[in-house]
Amino acid sequence: MARYTLVQGTARERSYHWIAWALFIGLLLIVAFAYADTGQLNILENSYSISLTRLDKAIAFIIAVLGLQVVVGYTGQLALGQSFFFGTGAYLAAWLVEDQHWPWIATLVVVIPVCFALGFLVGIPALRIKGLYLALVTLGLAAIFPTLVQLDSLDQYTAGAAGKKVNSDLTAPGWLPLDGIAAVFQKIPFFGQYFGDGDLSSKDADRIWKFFIFTVVGAICFWIVANLIKSRPGRAIRAIRDNETSAAVSGVHLSRYKTMSFGVASALGGVGGIVYVAELGIASPGDFSQLLAIFFIVGLVVGGVGTLSGAVVGGFVIAFVPEWSSSTTDVPGVPARWLQGPTGTLVLGLLLILLTFVLPGGIVAGVRKMRARIVRVQPTPPTSPAAAGTGTPLLSNDTPEQADEPPSDPTDELEDMPASSAPPG
Repeated sequence: MARYTLVQGTARERSYHWIAWALFIGLLLIVAFAYADTGQLNILENSYSISLTRLDKAIAFIIAVLGLQVVVGYTGQLALGQSFFFGTGAYLAAWLVEDQHWPWIATLVVVIPVCFALGFLVGIPALRIKGLYLALVTLGLAAIFPTLVQLDSLDQYTAGAAGKKVNSDLTAPGWLPLDGIAAVFQKIPFFGQYFGDGDLSSKDADRIWKFFIFTVVGAICFWIVANLIKSRPGRAIRAIRDNETSAAVSGVHLSRYKTMSFGVASALGGVGGIVYVAELGIASPGDFSQLLAIFFIVGLVVGGVGTLSGAVVGGFVIAFVPEWSSSTTDVPGVPARWLQGPTGTLVLGLLLILLTFVLPGGIVAGVRKMRARIVRVQPTPPTSPAAAGTGTPLLSNDTPEQADEPPSDPTDELEDMPASSAPPG
């Protein structure tokens, strides 16, 4: 039983959401100014680095995993080729910015439709094949991408094996009071030292500015997907995930919505690629291999298949767990020699195995269970037909068959879990 129960639409429920949003925005500001330069997190004898560069990469991965949520989590198609579209968006944006002198934001108008069209074409075979066969076809795309961008015929566009370098024009505008905000944080008692001293350097200001831009781009992507899932096409793709035959009998156009979901997922992958290359300043073939495609699937499963917030968790897991686990040199009770070598992917694999048994719905499912014990948002009670004109709520003893049904959280309406807790396919 939850300690606090909030009724949907009441002032308390709205205040709860406003406070949550305020804390989230405050956390973003704190992180942006605290880690504009590389910071260190010390646990036991281990030192872990945190920087806005790593956080920006996490945002890129989050957007790509969000695309996988559309095609895998909500449509139920086992697609493993997201790194192909991620790399396509990165290289196309790098070429437009470096060779055609486009601003980064303007590349969205080209990358999104191109990646959508490519994803739509890839979705056509999905009308005939599914399951492991579809997974193999899409994984093949991810496997050939590094070779494809190194072809001699594309060398003038991709720079071959050396990678496509690009100079960033994302510099902080002069009207943005970043120094003033930093000064406010520096005056906080006991914690001001973590925000530096004095005005920000130009590099730090540029990092903060890019972090804000990428966060806004990611937020817009989540807003679009959230509205898509609530819409009629969203209900159609979820019906396909649950049962294709029933969806077809109900009038759902399978080919239309399957190809649409592939297109949307690929477009989001392309947007993630833009963020990635805009932060790193180079698109290298080795960064977009089939290993990255597998990492995207791991992030999807670890975060939670069929949940929007699971994409956030998955993106951070991909960005931080391999690096931090490789930086771990001291764990009580574990021989030091076991922590040497490529422990990053090892820990990521063990985490996936552990979550499969402990939290089959992903980390988000565990967080929801914990949250339900503290706060629960209850839908507004229905009104009886007799009292419909007066708006009088229908009392609980008027509907005894609903007494044992736990009220649902309306925030979870956007993040329906799939019919099975296991990954689709």
